[in-house]
Amino acid sequence: MRTSIWLPILFLLSCTVLAVNFEQAFAGGSIQGVVYTRNYMGDYRETSWANITAVGASSVYRPRTSGSYYTFFLPTGDYVLTCRLDGYDVVTRQVSVSDGSGKTLNFYLEQSGVPIPEFHEYLTPIVTSMALLMVLILQRKRASSIRFPN
Repeated sequence: MRTSIWLPILFLLSCTVLAVNFEQAFAGGSIQGVVYTRNYMGDYRETSWANITAVGASSVYRPRTSGSYYTFFLPTGDYVLTCRLDGYDVVTRQVSVSDGSGKTLNFYLEQSGVPIPEFHEYLTPIVTSMALLMVLILQRKRASSIRFPN
């Protein structure tokens, strides 16, 4: 009979502790938005693969992303949001987050005119030479297995 009284009391106590910790852990707000770049026609379109960071007083945060959409859940404070994408100018915004706030901040990136590096100029001949060498080795191996079957 005594255990049946303690179980509800223990349950209520643990729920109270969890509620207090939940309130402390999630004090702050959210920032969400979309990253846009121009297509070949000059129209803004949603873009994936952008690198977005929020730098606060003591930490660097990365968002939850889904394609071109991003969402930050940040503690209360001031932040500098930076959006980077190869071939585009870096965009920086300052934002303040308060308890329970929800802000929308979209990034519109413009081309920087700097070409996106693909391979180093010396890497292409090296990769091509290695591929040709592998083809020659495989052809020799195949030719020797045809001449001398097991």
